[in-house]
Amino acid sequence: MNNKLYPKILFGYTIFLCVHMGFVWLLPYFPSQDGPSHIYNLVILKDLLNGGREWGSFFSYQLHAVPNLAFTLLSYPLLQFFSPLIVEKLFISIYVALMGISTYFFLDTFNKRSISFIFFVFPVVFNFNLMMGFYSYVITVPLFLIAFSISWKIRHRSIICKFIFFNLAGLIIFYFHIIPFIFLLLGLICITIVQSKGLKNLIVGQLNLLFIISPSLIILFLYLVKDTKSFLYDFSYLFALSRYIYLRNDLFFFSTVTFSPWQMFPGFIFTGLFLSFFILSVYLLIRDPNKGWVKIRDIKASDKVLICLSSFLLLIYLFTPFRFGGGDFFNQRFPWVVFIILLPLLRINKKFFSERFVMVSIVSVAILFFVFNAGMLWQQSYKVKKFLNGLKADLPKGAYVMTYKKIDPKKGWPRIYYHRIPL
Repeated sequence: MNNKLYPKILFGYTIFLCVHMGFVWLLPYFPSQDGPSHIYNLVILKDLLNGGREWGSFFSYQLHAVPNLAFTLLSYPLLQFFSPLIVEKLFISIYVALMGISTYFFLDTFNKRSISFIFFVFPVVFNFNLMMGFYSYVITVPLFLIAFSISWKIRHRSIICKFIFFNLAGLIIFYFHIIPFIFLLLGLICITIVQSKGLKNLIVGQLNLLFIISPSLIILFLYLVKDTKSFLYDFSYLFALSRYIYLRNDLFFFSTVTFSPWQMFPGFIFTGLFLSFFILSVYLLIRDPNKGWVKIRDIKASDKVLICLSSFLLLIYLFTPFRFGGGDFFNQRFPWVVFIILLPLLRINKKFFSERFVMVSIVSVAILFFVFNAGMLWQQSYKVKKFLNGLKADLPKGAYVMTYKKIDPKKGWPRIYYHRIPL
């Protein structure tokens, strides 16, 4: 990393992060699929917790500690001071900021020299999961990245230190959203695997880890045994060719194609550029120009743990059902996370590409993606605004209106196919 270039990279990165956050506030409405329903439920919950004057005749509430609470826990306090639409934009702004901070911290932890590739995060900020309105999931992913990075930093600390941090971070992430919690557990397992030398040390290391994270595992176990039916499936889906074509396409674009097929244009450039850098980096990782092929023991431990974790996530992505553990779109939550985990593996070799070329090419792709995403989001937001402005009916306060796109017999359902609008 060029020391003179480093401050410029961070400055440009911060500016571009602010641009993404600012654009969220320029939109009349943020056009996610499930987002408005989350806001709607939040408004009802606030009323019920304050006596239920408006909604008490129609709804009741039960408070349960379920592993999908990130949006509620973070947004409910904001609703005391801001309108529902402002709360949603604040939440998304927090998510964008956390993505920027966590990605920088993640790269700085595992390979500071890969900071040049940090702008690669911007194409996946407005990913499929965010546009679907999976708010609790998307905001928990950067928390996982931070927790995993800190776990790597403290891997040689005392058992007490690891016991406190692993379980504190684990329980927070678990109740925010269960899937990033699974990511963290896999990450801790990978750290133990990389640290172990020989089968005996591996077994002892995993047993020590089980003891250290036992409180988190007990909470997970108690949750899973409540609904075992959600995890019993017919695995004949593994033989469906169409399934793998869909998974391949989603993984190829790393969840960046959401509303419009036009996003495939910057998507091809983005994926092509990443694969070029990644293939070169893998070659540099396993082939030393002077010594020849590199042995596994000579690969850096930080690289090994990322290879191990990304391999686990890819296997889960390929061999689990679309509906798993009681939730839909299970597989579609993985591609952009795998992409971020791979970023620290990227290398720059001046024999092939200069650092300045790498920066210019990645920043250009990030800008191109932002232009396409901005146009797509603005178009969708304008449709919502136009729909609301054109309503003539005298709707009662709190009415819930849904608009949807009709199915195209040739193309099938679009990926994000309707907006739910609370009034």
